[in-house]
Amino acid sequence: MKILRKIFFVYISSKLLKYNNQLTFNDLNFKKLDFTNYKQIKSFIFKKDFHELKNKYVQSFEFLNFSKNLGGKLGINLSKVSILKWFNINKKKIGHPWTEDLSSKRLINLLYNYEFINSSSTVNETKLLNKIILFHMNRVMFDFRHKNIDEITSYDLIANTLSIFVLDKNNDRNINYLDLIINNQIDSLGMHKSYNILEHAKFLNNISELKNICLYFKYTISNNLEESIFKMKSLLNEYFHFDGSIPLFNGANNNYTKNIYESLNKEEFFKSRSFSKTKNGLAFYSSKTKKLFFDVVQPKKNKISQNLSAGTLAFEFSCLGEKIITNCGASESLGRNPEYLRYSAAHSTIIVQNTNVSEIREGDHHLKYPQYVSFHKNISNKNTFFEGSHNGYQKKFDKIIKRKIEISDDKNKIIGKDTIISVRNTNDRIIYHIRFHLAPGMSYNFTNGMKNIILKTKLENIWLFKCDEEVVIEDSILVDNNTTIPTKQIVMKGVINTNKLIKTWSLEKI
Repeated sequence: MKILRKIFFVYISSKLLKYNNQLTFNDLNFKKLDFTNYKQIKSFIFKKDFHELKNKYVQSFEFLNFSKNLGGKLGINLSKVSILKWFNINKKKIGHPWTEDLSSKRLINLLYNYEFINSSSTVNETKLLNKIILFHMNRVMFDFRHKNIDEITSYDLIANTLSIFVLDKNNDRNINYLDLIINNQIDSLGMHKSYNILEHAKFLNNISELKNICLYFKYTISNNLEESIFKMKSLLNEYFHFDGSIPLFNGANNNYTKNIYESLNKEEFFKSRSFSKTKNGLAFYSSKTKKLFFDVVQPKKNKISQNLSAGTLAFEFSCLGEKIITNCGASESLGRNPEYLRYSAAHSTIIVQNTNVSEIREGDHHLKYPQYVSFHKNISNKNTFFEGSHNGYQKKFDKIIKRKIEISDDKNKIIGKDTIISVRNTNDRIIYHIRFHLAPGMSYNFTNGMKNIILKTKLENIWLFKCDEEVVIEDSILVDNNTTIPTKQIVMKGVINTNKLIKTWSLEKI
């Protein structure tokens, strides 16, 4: 039924859509932060017929931001010619590139760059450009009405809201629906449910733009929108390591971190908040010298969760201005993140039988994932205790996984206890790996019969990693800022030969 409605809409639109000379698309640039990957766009934008490429930077019209920065006659013509050629090829298509939120992103980029694109247009060129925008507006509004709430992104919110205001179709029902969608995508603490800090920052940026759009069109925004912006911004302010980077969970990268950080620090006043009630998500500990982030996300079978990594109970740790323990990161190369970077082994966590905690599917939510992820936080005698567990290995291997991390407030030290519990007796030979991916540039030496490792960081700080069994050092990588850097990882491994296997470890500056 959805396909038939879409076919009918495309047919009617192509036949009946007329240019409206009363409409104006000037002064509709509400951009706050720029999340354009200029390096990727530069790699193709000067190629012949690049508008036929399938990558997201073309199909979302993000290349217009590059053209605008390029400026001059070259930038204008590059934009105009590419838009017209693209529209002639794709205007009657039903599926891609009219799927997901590509239509919304194209419309936003058309409107935000409209005055530049149209700065030297003839009357006929302006009419055609306006027709393309009007076509997008009607299609965005049509798709918005027929999308499930889990399918609507913050780009859809911006594009649909701009469309209904410009076309004077706004009403309280349309605008009030925004609150419902926003509440569906952030948790009680104000974290975006992708649990990817970069996606959190993008969502925050977009609803801030949404606020400005409403104010521009003299529409009173809801208290919920204001509160959501405050909650997301105050939370984001906490999600930075002491080297200025964001934690690398669920596909996050640091391509835009400097801009995000600077935008937060422009605030004149930042009200403090309590974050003590975390039950699900990315728990964190923060002191003057230490930051620790802990993945206790409860995966779900919905659109927002489809890009979660299989990194349950992974952690990252930074201290004294530099990162010590990391995850392997993610790539943004042409919008595709290699699936192996989402595997459990690419995270500093506990792995059973070399199997992912969640079953990874490219472009779709997990088929299998932990049905129960728990988290508890306690504070005692100036020490903070994080304790998480999951049952992601129960169905296949009859194992429950627990991790407890103790963080000393007075010392630069963390202590860990990882537990693998068998829910029934079995003689199966099950192997485990506990991985600690090290930040780049660290050197190491073994002591005490391969049970202790002395680590020397880039800033020449010395750390001692201790555990209750022999460990090995294996090769690892860090993928960030679209650069792959070779690094190392500490690995504890063995065979589970008891109903309750407990492994302890510690990391302390010496």
